[in-house]
Amino acid sequence: MPYYDGLTNVDHFLDAFEREVLERNWFQARDWALRTTPVGWWRTHKDNFDDWHVYRKMMRVRFDHLQV
Repeated sequence: MPYYDGLTNVDHFLDAFEREVLERNWFQARDWALRTTPVGWWRTHKDNFDDWHVYRKMMRVRFDHLQV
């Protein structure tokens, strides 16, 4: 499963995640896919999302600028 640590391109992670994880499991699988910075963000905000597309947009807003 792809993982995201907040240091790489968020679009690459989201595209790989959606290819490799069944759509019905997207929300559940995030707990295993997010690392370090994003996992802290997710723990703080996870109750705010019930729509995958809103979550995807917020991941881009929050983490897209972190490209190494």
